[in-house]
Amino acid sequence: MVEGHASVKVQARRRPRQLLKLVAGLHQLGLTTLHLNVTTVAAMAMYSFSLKVEDGCKLGSVEEIATAVHEILERMQEEQAFADAKTSL
Repeated sequence: MVEGHASVKVQARRRPRQLLKLVAGLHQLGLTTLHLNVTTVAAMAMYSFSLKVEDGCKLGSVEEIATAVHEILERMQEEQAFADAKTSL
């Protein structure tokens, strides 16, 4: 993180509405997306975010931002697993 800006790269299996949920989750944490690149290959996606750490953001280090991103992705994975289990009934 440099001068209130952070670069974050996320590689994950592609899922419906994944990018929308990532951007919304980051915004709720006080991280504004300034620039975004998306690359997809088969079932995988690579998101490269350039983020601005807003004044009210409680995340003060790269490790805290990484942990928050992992939590967002875990929550999305759990929601998808729940939806898959629900449709298989």
